[in-house]
Amino acid sequence: MPAPRDTSVIVRAARLYYEQGRSQTEVARELNLSRSNVSRILTQARDRGIVEITIHDPEGPPQRDQVLELALRSAFSLREAHVVAASRVVGIEVVAREGAAVIMDRAAQVRSIGVSWGQTVQDVVAHLDALHLRPPPRVLPLVGGHSALDQLESGESVLRVLASRLGARPETLYAPAVLESATTVRSLRAESSIASVLDAAGKVELAIVGIGSTGFHSSPHLVRQMKLSESERIAFEQQNPVGDVCARFVDAHGVPLGPPAQDRVLAVTFEELQAIPEVVGVAAGIEKAPGVIGVLRSGIIDTIVLDTDLAREVLARV
Repeated sequence: MPAPRDTSVIVRAARLYYEQGRSQTEVARELNLSRSNVSRILTQARDRGIVEITIHDPEGPPQRDQVLELALRSAFSLREAHVVAASRVVGIEVVAREGAAVIMDRAAQVRSIGVSWGQTVQDVVAHLDALHLRPPPRVLPLVGGHSALDQLESGESVLRVLASRLGARPETLYAPAVLESATTVRSLRAESSIASVLDAAGKVELAIVGIGSTGFHSSPHLVRQMKLSESERIAFEQQNPVGDVCARFVDAHGVPLGPPAQDRVLAVTFEELQAIPEVVGVAAGIEKAPGVIGVLRSGIIDTIVLDTDLAREVLARV
């Protein structure tokens, strides 16, 4: 067996075994050593720190990056930042698991919870364990319904599944989130059954929201649902939208957009979101960076949950 100081032989054996996937017998033949010597060399490689073995459990808790979390908290004055990654797990999956953990940690401490929609929020809710809280919190929609964005694969709405996991009954909003007419939005908001739900949603203690980025995923669908005229579309684009939350768009500085987009949405307002004690935002994928930056600059997010790639991209742009 080589002396402990013969690092080159240890490194070569380790590379053959761990990087190239050679068996110990093959390594022994390559280095003209006995198989037992190779076994001892590999043990020495671990003992001396030449080889470090890390086990990534795809079903285990996500790994958090405290350096990125601190940088995000500092850059955007956040209460909490959760930046997570897991080996061979896509960003949205690991964000959903961490987001679910955050919600489960908070749920028993609040009397009311509001929820938006979107793929990441759907996945967060799908990862929630059944808590069946007593007394259960009120569970309210922050936005009107939307057939494509408010349903899990089972066909159940995000709102109903969230309420079910918490042992609560959802308070529904029987109206779409985005409409073609500002007049219709005003009329619906005047209806007592809708006004009462939106009023209660604007006063929840905890909100779970997805963050969109203009041009990607659900954001283009929101704009199409508005059926903007050519002049309205130009007015919308001249405001330089970069992201959205609860179907409400912001520019790169975090300033909420005005008409026409503002007037086509049936949802809680930005002012109401800012007044909620804790708003948890969830997002995954580097393409979301412009939207996440805009929404974070708006000041409505208290706790953010991102994957490491998106967090790095956000910080690289600010």
